[in-house]
Amino acid sequence: MSPLNRLALFVSQILFSIVTPPLLIPRIAKIRFTRSLVSFCFGRAYGDRYRHIIDCFEGRYGLAMAEGLGRAERIAGRQISVVADCGTGTGYAAGQAAAHFPHATFMAFDIVPAMLVQARELAKESPAKHYFVQADSFAIPLKDASVDLLLAQNTMPCFTEFTRVCRPGGILLYADSSAGWIADLVRRMVRRLALFEEVSGERVDLGFYVLAKKQGGREGEANDAKREKPSNTRSLPAR
Repeated sequence: MSPLNRLALFVSQILFSIVTPPLLIPRIAKIRFTRSLVSFCFGRAYGDRYRHIIDCFEGRYGLAMAEGLGRAERIAGRQISVVADCGTGTGYAAGQAAAHFPHATFMAFDIVPAMLVQARELAKESPAKHYFVQADSFAIPLKDASVDLLLAQNTMPCFTEFTRVCRPGGILLYADSSAGWIADLVRRMVRRLALFEEVSGERVDLGFYVLAKKQGGREGEANDAKREKPSNTRSLPAR
């Protein structure tokens, strides 16, 4: 690693490590000023330069997400058909996920239009079908229980909203590229919310991931179908 990249990586790691913990506190993250400030930093201050931040990690930026995606694939198999990427940024995480679930439909959300432009460009090489929507991750424009897998990387998470759009048995995968020291804190926090049936995760290189499975699942849906009259309608993602 060159001295310049080493310095850029160090600065990025310190910055993300300081900023991330407060943004995990719902009362802080829900403040409009907080989200406006983050949007300004990523949309105007970073903009196209965010790709250079990813480059300075020299292949380590997506390691935590990659580990989490591998675990999600082992849990869900090929049952992933709709994926939501909240705070998609450059679309890096969605690109990683598309390699695992090439037949899925991807819905990428970001409040910053400039980031969606970058994500759309990156998705041109993806085998999956992608849609891009300008939206706040605290108000996702999707129906309840419409997503099989929800991704959130290096962004402000709204776990109650994430749970709302995940189907029973759906998976939430939250990852951070450089704040690995708070991995245990985030895992405990997600468990304390009591929104998920299973919560796991671990530190990976500089970052971490937390994987949470929503209560219910295919077996529960099958049992419900025996007790209830089948419906001819199905929730579909917004396009």
